[in-house]
Amino acid sequence: MSQQTQSRSQNAWQIVLWLWGAFFIAYVTRQSIFSIFPILRESLGFTEVQLGLTGTVFLWTYALGNPLGGYLSDRVSKKRLIISSILLWSLCIFMIGFAHSPTNLLAWRCALALSQSLYIVAAISLITEAHTQYNRSKALSLHGTAQFAGIAFGGWYGGFVAEVLDWRWMLWLASAAGMLYAPLLSYGLTGSRPVTRPAKSATKNPSSLRILTIPTYLSLCFNFIAINAMLWVIYAWLPDFLHHKFQLSLATSGWTATVYVQSATIVGILTGATVADQLIRRSSRGRLYILIVGLALACPFFYGVGHGGSLLAVKVSALGYGFFKGAYIANFFASVIDIVPERNRGFAVGFSNMIGSISGGGAAFLVGLLKSHVRSETLFSFATGLGAVAAVSLVFTVWKLFPIDYRSAHPQMAERILVVQS
Repeated sequence: MSQQTQSRSQNAWQIVLWLWGAFFIAYVTRQSIFSIFPILRESLGFTEVQLGLTGTVFLWTYALGNPLGGYLSDRVSKKRLIISSILLWSLCIFMIGFAHSPTNLLAWRCALALSQSLYIVAAISLITEAHTQYNRSKALSLHGTAQFAGIAFGGWYGGFVAEVLDWRWMLWLASAAGMLYAPLLSYGLTGSRPVTRPAKSATKNPSSLRILTIPTYLSLCFNFIAINAMLWVIYAWLPDFLHHKFQLSLATSGWTATVYVQSATIVGILTGATVADQLIRRSSRGRLYILIVGLALACPFFYGVGHGGSLLAVKVSALGYGFFKGAYIANFFASVIDIVPERNRGFAVGFSNMIGSISGGGAAFLVGLLKSHVRSETLFSFATGLGAVAAVSLVFTVWKLFPIDYRSAHPQMAERILVVQS
């Protein structure tokens, strides 16, 4: 490896590590509130539906902001977009700490979501440009582990600080962390240059909506709906579910609901990314194989989380669900990038994230709406069924839709054999 190539490789991984810190803080700020539902019921008079809305309004606003973030990331400085997003979301989480009514808190949750939606697409696009297709899954996955570390830490942090200090101080301290990290990140990314650049399109401004004519992309969006519905049932409601079912404290329920799922998810992400980056050298379908296995095997473990008769059974199921969900998440955005033309990748990531966020928010809201009428275990069963249907549809996508769409996105590789015949 030449000195120049080694320098570029180090630069590419430095981009990932600096962005890891930002993504970690983002998830601590958004997740910690789910550990203080009992406090919000008492101090601000939240109803069950309004508690569900803390997840729903965030995700739906986040969803609507993602295409905008994708559009901007395809056209403006990604570094400036990322730094601006961090400063804005830090201000929003600070203002949530002053909320004195459910309506006021939910309004600032919307503002928080919009500001964070600008970050994720720009970060994924920046990482994508810095890495080749043969290590792209590992790069995106390493960045993605910050999400699950932030969720696990946020689940504990929210309950602990709320009990020891006050729930408002929990928010203000998280805001301070973002404000302090933004200038550090700006310095860290100074001089960072992606090692690859999007190819110039024959048209000056190709329509972003062209991605909606790609069958494989649409199929992946449907899959993302299912995985996010399952994911947000756990994110938003598992701490409260465990608090009532097993009589755990807020800190313990928040920790238990997050640490097993998220620690296993990190292992699953790293494992799934490593295997996929090896498979992609043999078959262009390699990442999709991991998506199938991840989603299909996550479903029974997700069912076990909701139906476990003991805390131990729930923990074991959470570990299994987290691992296979992690393998899926590790390769989703890399799979999207594989079948979308380079000039539209930012918008494609943003649009698919919008679809996933809408479904996750809907799931969080429906659980809040129905939990007083339907057993929580039944709601877990419904989400499991949706995931199973999505896994079957993904098999069809792999064998029938993907080859044509891959050739279309990579015309210069049309001669490449897509599958190694057995």
